[in-house]
Amino acid sequence: MAKLWRFLAGAIVLAVCLGLTLVPAAPPQVALASGNVTVAIEPATTSVSPDASFTIDAVINNPDGMDIAMLNMKLDFDPAYFNVDSVSLVDFPEHMTPPVIDNVAGTISYDPKTALGTSINLTHIVAARISCTAKSVAGIATVSWVYVTGPPPRWTKVIMGTTDYLEGGNMSLMLNGTVIVGVPPTIALSPDSLAFDAIEGGENPPDQTLELCNRGSGTVDWSLTDNTAWLSEAPTGGSLAEDQCEDVRVSVDVTGMEAGDYSATITFTGAGEVQVPVSLHIESAAPVKPANLSASALSISPQQVEPGEEVTISINVANTGGETGSYNAVLYINGVVEDNQTVSVAGGTSKNVIFTVSKAKAGGYDVSLVGQSGQFEVVGGGWVGDGGLGTGGIIAIVVAVIVLGVALVLILRGRRRET
Repeated sequence: MAKLWRFLAGAIVLAVCLGLTLVPAAPPQVALASGNVTVAIEPATTSVSPDASFTIDAVINNPDGMDIAMLNMKLDFDPAYFNVDSVSLVDFPEHMTPPVIDNVAGTISYDPKTALGTSINLTHIVAARISCTAKSVAGIATVSWVYVTGPPPRWTKVIMGTTDYLEGGNMSLMLNGTVIVGVPPTIALSPDSLAFDAIEGGENPPDQTLELCNRGSGTVDWSLTDNTAWLSEAPTGGSLAEDQCEDVRVSVDVTGMEAGDYSATITFTGAGEVQVPVSLHIESAAPVKPANLSASALSISPQQVEPGEEVTISINVANTGGETGSYNAVLYINGVVEDNQTVSVAGGTSKNVIFTVSKAKAGGYDVSLVGQSGQFEVVGGGWVGDGGLGTGGIIAIVVAVIVLGVALVLILRGRRRET
């Protein structure tokens, strides 16, 4: 029994050793160099007219100059917009079999040769030059590197000697290309029309802005014109790269223009012609109403005073018209002109007209001011011209009585002493 166990153990050890011998080791992986080798389509963007021929390159960017033995790749493209006519091997003629082109599925396949040949250590390697013809359908297509799972050779990778550098299809190292067919530089404007409003004889309306953009490919040089004297624009020309925009300020001058409706057109040229209609409405200015002056709210303060005290008499003059007007306010006291003032009152405003008077004679006084009437009274005071007593006269009499009384008392006391 022990011999049997020893035999089985030896068999197991032998099988393990044979297994380790027969299973190949995984190929060593090459660490990414500082330059990060990439496969790319150049130029990154190609703009062509319908039915035009063009060329793009499949390249290896190898900034550190490492030894590249072979490029094994597959490319997808959109056959709706262009066909691939041929593929010529530029820097890899000894390293690759002829490419397989499928213009129905939209693929280009490169299978490696069995013999790798010598390595290439250029920093920029043109692996293949792809000659194409655009179709008559306008649109945007891509040329994309493809990583296909499964056994070799159906994947995209860079091979250094016997080592796969882009093993696993690192898509961050695959730079795709774009082909734009039949989409020339195109002017796009927003908004597509402008409308201004103003008042006859008034200020110019606020400026407005047009956004001018190039919505096509390439660069477009543009300029503008208009067909009227009351329009102006800035700037009037320039150059726009792809997807670039610029603001154009549009101004209107209504000086000397009559009320009515006006129209004009701003024409932009460059990669075609685009027109922007402009409308202007000038409203008739409302007629200015003439001055309309009226007086109200007579005020007399105070209404009872001592002789010589001042009395303030005022009235409010309002102008309900639109123009400035003058008003002459005449003050009458007891039917006699006392004073007058002329005031200027702007349209839609009012102003107080104020008089100050004083009277020495007691009595009542009638006030008349621009058709409105009132009274004030002067009270008290001394002797006056009509025989009445004023306040001073009454006080004098009282003082005299007191003095006489005191004198009489003193005289009576003196006589008693004599007796």
